[in-house]
Formats: sequence, C-alpha cells, structure tokens
Amino acid sequence: MTDTRETLQLTLLGELGLRREGGAIPLPASRKTRALLAFLALNPKPQRRDSLCELLWQDTDDSRAALRWSLSKLRALLGDALASDRDSIELRRADLAIDLDEAHALLGSHGDADPQRLRQLEAGLDAGYLPGIDCSGSAGFELWLESERAALRVLHGRLLEQLQKLSGDDPARAIHYARKRVGIDATSQPACLALLTLLLRHEGQQQARQAFEQCRQRLRAAQLDDAGLLRDWRNLSAATPPREVRVETGPALQLPGKPSVAVLGFREIGGDNQSVLSLGLTADLISRLSRVGGLFVIARASSTRFAAGEYDFPDISRLLGVRYLIHGTIQRQGQRVRVNVELVDGGQGREVWAESFERARDDLFLLQDELANAIVAAIEPAIERAEYELARLKPPASLDAWENYHMALWHSFRFTAADTEAASSYLERALALDPGFSRAHAAMSLTHFSRAFLDTGNNSSAEIDRALAFAETSVGLDGRDAMGHWSLGRAQFLAQQHDLALVSLGRAIQVNPNYAQGHYARGFVSVHSGIPADAIPELEAAQRLSPVDPLLFAMISSRAVSLALQQKYAEAAELAVRATLEANAHFHIHAIAAACLELAGRHGEVGRHIQVALQRHPGYSRRVFFRSFPYKLPAQQEIMDSALARAGLPQGR
Repeated sequence: MTDTRETLQLTLLGELGLRREGGAIPLPASRKTRALLAFLALNPKPQRRDSLCELLWQDTDDSRAALRWSLSKLRALLGDALASDRDSIELRRADLAIDLDEAHALLGSHGDADPQRLRQLEAGLDAGYLPGIDCSGSAGFELWLESERAALRVLHGRLLEQLQKLSGDDPARAIHYARKRVGIDATSQPACLALLTLLLRHEGQQQARQAFEQCRQRLRAAQLDDAGLLRDWRNLSAATPPREVRVETGPALQLPGKPSVAVLGFREIGGDNQSVLSLGLTADLISRLSRVGGLFVIARASSTRFAAGEYDFPDISRLLGVRYLIHGTIQRQGQRVRVNVELVDGGQGREVWAESFERARDDLFLLQDELANAIVAAIEPAIERAEYELARLKPPASLDAWENYHMALWHSFRFTAADTEAASSYLERALALDPGFSRAHAAMSLTHFSRAFLDTGNNSSAEIDRALAFAETSVGLDGRDAMGHWSLGRAQFLAQQHDLALVSLGRAIQVNPNYAQGHYARGFVSVHSGIPADAIPELEAAQRLSPVDPLLFAMISSRAVSLALQQKYAEAAELAVRATLEANAHFHIHAIAAACLELAGRHGEVGRHIQVALQRHPGYSRRVFFRSFPYKLPAQQEIMDSALARAGLPQGR
C-alpha cells in the first residue's frame, strides 16, 4: 500500500476530485464508484458492506461484486486511506486533506480567515453541490445526497456572507457576493436584507427597490410570510421615498403547446453588458435553441428587451408568453471566463436548473461557440425533465399532446417491456390529440424499435417495419427536427440498412449539432458498420454533451465493442463491465460484457454476466443478440459470435 498521509487532497466543494502534491488524480468514470467515495468521505464512521450494497446497488443482481469492483478502483487511488475488512469499509479522514473540513475551520476562525482562500473555496461550489454522482436507481442514496446538497448550500451561504463582510472596502465585490447569496437561498430574509442595505447605500433607491420586489415575490412563491421583509425594507428606505418599478402592461399571452423559452441575456460582472461576448453568446443561444425542434423560442428582438434584474420573472413570462427563461452572468478572471446560467420557470419564479461553465479565453469566437454548444446541450434535457415533472402531477386524462409525449419519453428510456407499453399508451393519446405531432411519431418509432431490440414483441420484423414507418412520418412532418432523423436512423439500423442509417443520423447532427442522442446513435451504428474507430469521437462527443444521460450505459458499452473490434481487449473489458453498473443497463449489456471479458481472457468473470442476461431474458440467445446488433461485415460479427459462444450464450433457434 502507498502512504497517503498529508499528500492526498480530496475535493468535496464542487466537482469531486483527488490531488496528490498538486497533481490531479483521475477518478474512475463510474458514477457509483464516485458516489461511494463521496459517501465514505462524508460519513466518517465505518460503513457496513451490506448497507453500502443496499444503498448504491439495490438494482444490481450481484451487489457485492459491484461493490468489490468499485473498491478495487478506489483502493488503487487512496492506498492506506481506504480501510476495509470483511464486514465494513472506512475512509480515514485523518489521512486526507479535505476542503470541506478546511472551509468549516476557516468559518470558525472568527475573522482571521484568508480572504483569498475563502474565495477559492467558494468558487469551487459554483460547479454545483456534489455534481455528477446522482444514482437514479438508488432511492436511499438520492435521499442522502439531497440532504448533503442542502448542507452544502447552507455552507455556501455562510462563505458568501463572510466574503461579503470582508469586502467592506470594495462595494462592487460586496454587492456581487450579496447577490450570489440571495441567488442560492432566495427565501433567506437576512440575505435579502444584506443585499438591500448594500444597494441602498451604493446604487440608490431604484436598484434597491427592484431587488426588494424580487425578494418579496420569491417569498410569496414559496408561500412564506413577507411581513418581516416588508417591515425591514420600510425601515431601511425611510430616508428616501421609494419609487415604483415600471412594469409594462399588456394582456397575458397564452403559452404555446410545446415548451417555450426566452433568452434574456447575460450580465457581465464588473464589465459592459453590451460586450461582444455578452451579446454574441445571447444571439448564439437563441439561434441554437431555435434549431431544437421541440422548443418554441422567442426572437432576440423581443427577449433581450427584458433584463433579469429589472423585471420580475412572472412579468417577463406573462408579457412574452413563455414558460422558461434563461439568464446568467459572465465573469472574467485573468485568462479564464466563467459563465453562470440559470433556467427559470417564469410563471412560478422557480429555478429549474443552474450550471457554471468555465473556459480559457484564448479565442473569443471559439470561446463563444464552445460555451453556446455546452449550454444548449445541457438546457434541452433540463427542460424535458421539468416538463415531465409538471405532467406527472396532472391526472392522466387531462394531459395535452405535449404532456403525453413527455410522460412517454420518461418511460421509453427505462428499457423494460412494461415501460415500453406505458410509453406506447401515452403516445397513442398524444397522436389522437394531434395527429401531425412530429415528435410523437418519432417517439412511437422508438417504442417499436424497443420491442424489436429487447425482443418483447410477437413479431420483430413487423415491429421494425412499424418503427421505420413512424420515423418516416416524423421526418415528413418536420424535417428540421433532429429527433425524427434520429429515430429513422435507429430503425434503419435494425433493418440492416447500415449506410442509410449513417446518413439519417448525420442529418440529425446537422440539424442539431448539440444532439447527444444523435452523436451516440451515429457512434453505435458506426461500430456495427465496419468503421469502429470512427465511432469513438462520436461516442465521446455524446458523453461530453450529456454526462448523465439515461443512455450512458449504452455509450460506454458501445465504446467497449469498438475497442474489442480494434483488438484492444483489456480496455474493452473494463468499459464493458463498467457499463453494466450504470442505470438502465439491460440484458444485452451483460452479454457484451461477457464477450469482452472472454476476449480479454478474464474467463472467471464471464459466467456471472451470462447468468444475469439469461435471468433477465430466459429465451435469450445469440440469434436474439445479432437481430438486435446486426453487423455489416461478417468477419466482425464472427468475432463477437465466437466470444459469446465460448462465454456460454446458446445459439438459439
């Protein structure tokens, strides 16, 4: 074992990370392995193995094997800091320098804290609270994670409060920290009062009044009493009579049927809100979002008239007739640029999603392009999740076409027979309400694809034909929506039309370059079309665009097959096994893991994955496998067929 004492630093504030003597140590890509590291770090007592299995791997057939696999990855990084016996596991915090402990110590130092270090710790939290370790199939872990994130949000507020106090000789910086403090806890009356005090003192009555109205609106939206805030505001502003904030009047516009969004623009902290980057990023976001077929996007000439700090979100939403509003800030720090983005449900004044993006500022236009791509790729799935959550709360009979579609989409990506049928029922209702609904036709194609792919239908050939027909209808109804081309490409693949599938998926990416599902599907089809090396960049792009995608297991598994076909068997086996540990992994993924392990010579691990595949699909065979994964080149199919045969998967009839 390696001696890690005083040399290993663990980051819990922001992105989970490990460093030794200043150098970053790459963490395992497995989400559950990283989740295990965070859980052990935040729970200093020894943890029982069976409790950890239940917490993180309750949806896995062999939870102890999954735990052992994750521990082997962590042990290689942590050395003596990871202690374990046959019953329990412990992370020895005394052997680590943890930034969370440092933050608590600095906050307890009674004003003697180093402001520069406080700023560094606070900046780390801009990346989110324990991001990237969500495990949707582990309800107990998600509850624990929600609690820890709430505690980190409180800590973030305390750091900002301390930084605000330490910025007394720099009003702009103090106001910046006060705004951020309100931003992370909009219902905190002490935070609101601190901001109002600074604004009255340094920016005048109008700016303070606008901030007061926003704070009051948020309290009301949260159904909290605003009497205390109103009383404090009156006392603060008594010396200067308040002036009303002017809000344009006009009738409320009806929300469109599809999800609707307006980009309000980006405020540059300490700079010009009309800068090239601020204006260019706003224009790029509007342009790129307009290419997403499932969104109604307000034109730039209308949306940029409203600044997020000058109007309440419900007023903007009402005047523009949209549900979602996008706004943010740009901050330049040396040769780095940080963009903070927030997606708001305007009607409710509620934050739906927020994220920070940091890039080097070498080339302004490349920077603008890269930021716009990253933001759009993150916003589209965030809106889809929000739409599903809204639809889920309604009685099924009251759902409109789009709401039925979003309910179906959630079920579609769970990859079980029951979920496929539930998705089909929702889509039948959507198409009954709107027969010309392009996306519903594309999603219906996916349900027929799934029946054939997962071997749950009575006639796979007929299901493939229906998948093709619905996808072709979708493209015919709206050729500018990437999802239609995506569904057509997937159906063409099952129909063994490999070249046509690549063309359709290329069109999906051309329509929407930020479409993670399109990049994944093009990579997946490339693997089986005789060009496995071409698949890797597409699969990497998909994972970069959507790092917590419901198809993450498939992205990883496809990379494994690509590497196996390039005779990189050891790497292929590692990825293939990792794919089985991701959420939504189905029986095919275990078969691929068995084949890759067999090719890598890890024969002792093969049988378990074949057993899992046969348990989940009792009639499973190589015939079923290759109907779902048709290869263009017989020689490449023979590699996988031979490996599966040696692994013990029957031929089938």
